[in-house]
This record gives sequence, C-alpha cells and structure tokens, in this order.
Amino acid sequence: MANDVDRLGGVGRFINEMALGFHSRGYETELVGVSPPPAGHRQVVQRPAEIVVRTLMPESPPEDWVLRSDADKRDKARVARHERRFELREIAVAQLRELIEFWGPRTLIICTQVYGMEHMLEAGYDADDSSHPRVIGQYHGSFTGAQNTGNDLRRVLKAYDTVDRSVFLTAAYAEEFRKKGLNNTYWVPNPVATPAHTEKERSNTFVALGRYDEEKSLHYLLAAWNEVSEQLPDWRVELYGEGPLRPQLQSMIDDRSIPRAQLMGKTDQVGEVLIGSKVHVLTSQVEGLPIAIVEAGLLGVPTVAFDCSPGIRELIDSERTGLVVPKNNVRELSEAMLSLAEDHETLSSMSEACAAESKRYAPGKILDQWEDLFFQMSR
Repeated sequence: MANDVDRLGGVGRFINEMALGFHSRGYETELVGVSPPPAGHRQVVQRPAEIVVRTLMPESPPEDWVLRSDADKRDKARVARHERRFELREIAVAQLRELIEFWGPRTLIICTQVYGMEHMLEAGYDADDSSHPRVIGQYHGSFTGAQNTGNDLRRVLKAYDTVDRSVFLTAAYAEEFRKKGLNNTYWVPNPVATPAHTEKERSNTFVALGRYDEEKSLHYLLAAWNEVSEQLPDWRVELYGEGPLRPQLQSMIDDRSIPRAQLMGKTDQVGEVLIGSKVHVLTSQVEGLPIAIVEAGLLGVPTVAFDCSPGIRELIDSERTGLVVPKNNVRELSEAMLSLAEDHETLSSMSEACAAESKRYAPGKILDQWEDLFFQMSR
C-alpha cells in the first residue's frame, strides 16, 4: 500500500521493484494506492497481469489546507476543496473497511508510507483482531527528517504503534525511532535494480535527479557550478525533475548568466540519463537512503552529496565511491565537483568502486532480508 502507485520518484520505483520481486517468488501480489498519481507524474511500468493494481480514490485529492478564519469559510472555492478532500477520504476508507475483511489474516500489508496506515486505522484496522491482515509499516525518510519535517515523527509514532513491525532504512534510524517509543522496529534497505539503459558514450555532465523544491535545494548545485564553470568549459549541468521552484531556479540561471546549466524537466528514463553522465550530485536538506545514489552507482556514476543524513554515509564511502561534503557548503561542493572533473584517474576509480559497492542492494539480496522478516513474524 502506497500513497499512489507508479508515481515518478524513488518510492515509486521501490514499490514496483518489490512487487516484481515478490511475484517472482510465488507470492500473490497486489499494489494498492490511496489515490492516483498527480497529473503528469505517472511513470510507465511493465508488470505481469497477475499483479493486481487497485486505487482507492477516483482522483487525487485537492491540496491539503485548514480553514483558519470566518473569511476562509466564506470562500466557497476553498470550502469546496475542503469538502471534496473529505469526500475522497471517505471513499477510500469505505473501500478499506471491506478490503480488510476480504484480505483476512493470511494477507500481509506493507504500508510503504504512513498516509496509507492512517487510512487503515480510520477504516477500523485492529492489530489485535486475529481476523485482520498482518501489517508492516515503513518510513522511507530519515529520523532527522521525520523530526524536522512537519508532523512526520508524531504521525509515525501514532500510526505504527501497534503494527507487527515498523521498518526503517538503516539500523541507526530504527534505533532512533525505538528510543522514541516504538518497540517493534526493524530495518531493511531498499532494493535497487540497475536502471534500464542502452550503452552510450558518457558526456562531461554533472546530473541531478530530484524535485525542484526546498528539500532538494538545487540552488546550491547551481551556485557551486557557477563558481567553477569557467574552469570546466567542456562540462555542463543538467537538473532532471519538476516542482514549484522551477521559476526561481530558471531565474537564478538567467540572472547570474550561469553557463551550460539546464532544467531538463521530469524523466522516467533514469538509466538513459545516468549512463550518459559522469557525476551525480545530490544537494538535499534531508534524505533517507536515496535510491538515486545507488542507481547512479550501479551505472558507474559516483555521487557528490551533502552530508544531510546518516543514510548518505551508508551509501557513499567518501573519497572511495564518491564524495560527501558539509551540508550547504557551496565552496566545498564546488571544489569536489572540480576535483572529479579534473582528475580522470580518481573519477575512473570511483566509477568502478561505486558500481561494485552498489550491488549489495541487488533486489535478490534485499528480498532475502524481507523473507527473513516474514519468517520471524510467522513463528
């Protein structure tokens, strides 16, 4: 169960990889999305027809907001959006009430995001009811991100309090959540398959894969590139994604006349983008265990990343498989980019090392860990 099935991004790729893996091992597999992906953000996925895909809401809910005053209440458009969001939630919850009974105790639900579990609880899910399915709750972010981003920590602690297991991406994250009161924690990293690609000659390109929003803070990449672009006249920067900060990022490129930097828009051809690049750059403010670093590594593209969470150092052995620099430090980011672009021997060595290291996240190995968890739960 996910917020939405087949949405562009790391969680969407994780969901599909898990479904294919479980299906290949003989599990009857179903994907449930609370709502459809937002318009223009659906990835194209090929799956066996035996994998059932179900969407609970007929449309994506309007943007979430709260009525704060009588003036808001008089705004009919805002009230209508609020009421429609409530109606869609009721539709999803009503379906889940029936599905909980239909699925029964021989079904295991993996809630990949807390939003789905909140709907399950509203539909009457009771972990102590032996006629209900078993549930594993996942959180794909870091503990720091949950603590600093809105109400995520409170929501996780409340929604996953009674599930069979709450699963996090690293042992460190699991321990931090345990200290906050969850006594059912476990950890399994995400499986990452080598992205589909065709062999091609690599170009001198720094590439970023991420939403154009505050969390990904791509303005730091543009600022760093602006510092060294004159020293690297045969290199360029390409930013793949979409989001609310597109106008600001484009204005930054235009106002500062940043050369050879381009907003490429969203893509579902991650493999093609990476195989044609030489360095992946990640400037996020917070991450869990970012799939993009592993995908880039599998294709021999080392990552330069901000030290924004413990998951970054889980994935990057700095100076060997990539470079980790202090968070939000433009000078050190630009120096790291320059050093890799100018030192072909180091870049080649890192390319080989990250390709070998990333194989530990192969889907087969991660599925083995999930089945170990299933075995523990069945005892």
